[in-house]
Amino acid sequence: MKELSVYKHHVIAILTAVKKPTIIIPAVGLMSFSSCQLAMFLLLVLMAIDFATGVLASWNIWHNSKIESNFWKYGFSSSRVRLSLVKSVTYFLFIICSYGIEIIFRVKSFGVSSYSDHEITLTLIAIALSCAIEVYSIFFENLPKAGFDIWDKLKMIAIKIKDGVTTVKDITNVNNDNSPT
Repeated sequence: MKELSVYKHHVIAILTAVKKPTIIIPAVGLMSFSSCQLAMFLLLVLMAIDFATGVLASWNIWHNSKIESNFWKYGFSSSRVRLSLVKSVTYFLFIICSYGIEIIFRVKSFGVSSYSDHEITLTLIAIALSCAIEVYSIFFENLPKAGFDIWDKLKMIAIKIKDGVTTVKDITNVNNDNSPT
């Protein structure tokens, strides 16, 4: 709870900014967040993007099925929303359990300064795993179903680069073979 008291003055400044809106930006700028708080914000943003790309994928599947009906009535199902809520609750229970294990067993942070300035804790690892699952869900599940297959595009770019490099090598080898010595 003492961590929350640090933000008391900033939150009061933001809430009373109705009469003075110029206070909002400096009050937000003075707030400092821990690495776990920033990671939670990242997870929330990734969950929102995952939900939006999931809706886009559902719309694309519904649109390609040529069904003449209302998307919001038949293409967008409440079972998918329930599964998203279950996934969100599971993530947060996983994070809370890892924090509980950290507190109960007094697990110290894994502070290794060679690769990170942050104190790496079990909670931060749990948040990072949840973020990784969300990134996978966005880029390798939802976007290909929505018609934006990034992985195939990257493969095509790599093949074109490889073809270009072999063409340049072939041209330079032909020029080197024909040059007088």
